[in-house]
Amino acid sequence: MTSWLAALALPMGPVTVRLASVDLTPPEALPLGGLTERRSALFEPGGIPLLARTLLFQRGTTRIALVSVETLTIPESLQREVQSRVGSGITVWLAASHTHSAPDSQLLNERMTLAIPGIATFRRRWLEWTSERIAQGVRGAAAQSPITIAALSVRRREVDLNRGRRRGALPDRDLVWVSAPAWRGFGVYAAHPTVLPAAWRKLDGDWIGRAMAVARAPIFVGSIGDVGPITDGTVEERMGLYAEAFAETMQVRSGRVESPLPFAIAQAPISLDPVQPHPTFSRGFGIPDALAPSVVAKFAPTTGEIVVLRFGKLALVGVPGEPTAALGRRIALLGRGLGFEEVLVLSHVGGWIGYILEPEDYDRGGYESQLAFHGRYASERVFDAARRALVQVRDAKPGR
Repeated sequence: MTSWLAALALPMGPVTVRLASVDLTPPEALPLGGLTERRSALFEPGGIPLLARTLLFQRGTTRIALVSVETLTIPESLQREVQSRVGSGITVWLAASHTHSAPDSQLLNERMTLAIPGIATFRRRWLEWTSERIAQGVRGAAAQSPITIAALSVRRREVDLNRGRRRGALPDRDLVWVSAPAWRGFGVYAAHPTVLPAAWRKLDGDWIGRAMAVARAPIFVGSIGDVGPITDGTVEERMGLYAEAFAETMQVRSGRVESPLPFAIAQAPISLDPVQPHPTFSRGFGIPDALAPSVVAKFAPTTGEIVVLRFGKLALVGVPGEPTAALGRRIALLGRGLGFEEVLVLSHVGGWIGYILEPEDYDRGGYESQLAFHGRYASERVFDAARRALVQVRDAKPGR
């Protein structure tokens, strides 16, 4: 995908949003993804339908679709295929909800041709089927009546529904809801959608899917590279707490109001180091050391991009992987230093380069380090790309 490195021009006219959703439930049972202990078990009947929810923003001739997809990750082949089917008139960015109770997204990864226990291999049929369904949702949104966004309200509540899953992790506990008077908006919260256990065999959006069903709006995961969900209570009790928290936050009256709304998008390539297995990768996955580089190459792309959407003093920073809470805070502080009042970091946007850990955290090893594919400085590479994209949208010039 082409990166936008020149000074951007702000489109003129009102900002509008159009909404649509499509069902992504496949017509036959497929292997579930995310938990290798399932050994690629097929999903069973009786689950909850999975959706792709499109927010199509427009100002002037600029149209940007941000799509929340109930899946584990966004392989770059899926991002590319959906964009191709939608066409050049709409810039599409896919964001995975990261549920572990959906068909394995490696089915959609054209590089995944090596059989690994517990992980599905690429099947072109399902890449084409899934990408066409998502593209239908984007086209469906384009056909809807627009809602004008004259001002945005950003509401925050501290919600104790996440926990650190690595030593020293300090989760971001702010649950954020962004909306406008005529638009329900969207939410952001940082916790892995892994409330459902490995024994679960039905399709389900996990806590984030349940919360989206209650909110009737998309919800995006924040910086979750070292952050898990709460563990107290039964599965249904925990699911209910998330849904309740989002419903309550949507009702908060106070919130920062931004008006008018300069609107821009910028993309910046991440200067990734070469793909390499972590020193403990072979041991963690039970494979010979000599095979590790080939296995990692199937998972990890060699390129990635940061995307930033600007709505006045609000910036949404999309990261193609799983940044830690610490990296998310650094990016948010950077954005505020550049003049933005609200900076929301979204993970799993436009691709998946794996876990993105701070250098010292990478060195400590563990599961997340084993799925960090670009060395100990990946967080610095992502931070630098975020800086460049934030500067681009900040410095965008008024259009004519």
